[in-house]
Amino acid sequence: MRLGFVGVGAISEAVIEALLTGPNAADIEVVLSPRNAERSAKLAAKYSKASIGSSNQNVLDQSDVVFMGVLPGQMNDVCADLMFRADHTVVSLIAGMPPSTVAGIVSPATEVVQMIPLPVIAMHAGPLVICPGNTAMVKLFEGCGEIVVLNDEAHIFILSCTSAAMSTFFEYQNTVINWSASAGLPNDIAHKYATSLFKGLATEAMATPFAHLPEMPREHETPGGLNEHIRTSLIKAGMFDEVTKQLEHIYVTRNRTKKSD
Repeated sequence: MRLGFVGVGAISEAVIEALLTGPNAADIEVVLSPRNAERSAKLAAKYSKASIGSSNQNVLDQSDVVFMGVLPGQMNDVCADLMFRADHTVVSLIAGMPPSTVAGIVSPATEVVQMIPLPVIAMHAGPLVICPGNTAMVKLFEGCGEIVVLNDEAHIFILSCTSAAMSTFFEYQNTVINWSASAGLPNDIAHKYATSLFKGLATEAMATPFAHLPEMPREHETPGGLNEHIRTSLIKAGMFDEVTKQLEHIYVTRNRTKKSD
């Protein structure tokens, strides 16, 4: 399978790294657009299965699957000069542009998929949203992360709001690490312990059925213990109510903006 990338930004680079180090690497070749010369040259030098096309159209001409990694405001201009084929599968890495919108831009290609990876996909970790559940794309990305298939593109927007919690997680984690270090723990041990702790908890949560998630906080604390003290103190301070409030705020605000557009 020949994969073409139009726009080789940070997310496209992470996807390429994941694919060319993943379980299906032997079955694919990657053609990079010259749009980001420095990043494309770095990838082509690093991987023998990656090459650089002479133009965006040349990338399309060599590819079975075309990944669009340009900015949302650039999509129409970039595609205006491109001739897609009816047999192309087009994968959009563009946030805020659902498959139904992309389909109208890349005609006559009819197989259009939106993919929402995080940079951590380069490490074969994190969620990878595929909408709709294209069988070939699901198979291609097996082993590159946790695949989340959506068949209703309206749900993409909910997940984009959910992902707004990423930087808050790092703020919480760094607070724990920094306190440990200020209390006298060596920096490297404070970092290693806290990150391993949160990784372990996330691993446990992933293996826990949805119906049992409400039980998890109390299963990880003892009455009158340290975990209970911090959790109940944060509840009293309104931390978790505020998280819900702000998620709802960005959902309503951005939804209103989308409808006005």
